[in-house]
Amino acid sequence: MTTNEVWGIMIIAVALAAVIGFVLGRRKAPGGKAEVKNLIEEYEYKLSQQQTELESYKSQVHDHYDQTATIFKDMAGSYKKMFDHLSVANEQLGNLSEQRVLPDRAGALLDGSDTELSGDSNYINPNQKGDEDALTR
Repeated sequence: MTTNEVWGIMIIAVALAAVIGFVLGRRKAPGGKAEVKNLIEEYEYKLSQQQTELESYKSQVHDHYDQTATIFKDMAGSYKKMFDHLSVANEQLGNLSEQRVLPDRAGALLDGSDTELSGDSNYINPNQKGDEDALTR
């Protein structure tokens, strides 16, 4: 065999391998219409499941915060009733000295009272001095 014959056989073999590869590749082409359609349906199903889960989670979070707000409102109302009761009882039954023990309103216990006479009175913790906010007391 001459080198021309060897080159010819090699070229024919490469061409034949390319044709066979092309034919086999076309029989099961990735991304065919049916496969694409199946993938689209699968991802749409997964997306709808995720959206349903997200809506359920959002609803649970909304219900949680709604219930928390209701409980907090009820709790604040109870504290206000207790404060009002103690204020009235203090005025009616307590020592009627010049120094006030309770401020005029319940919120003054948290943000400081304008009824402080001595300047160092702390309604929440009378033994503590200083200008801290209500959360650090």
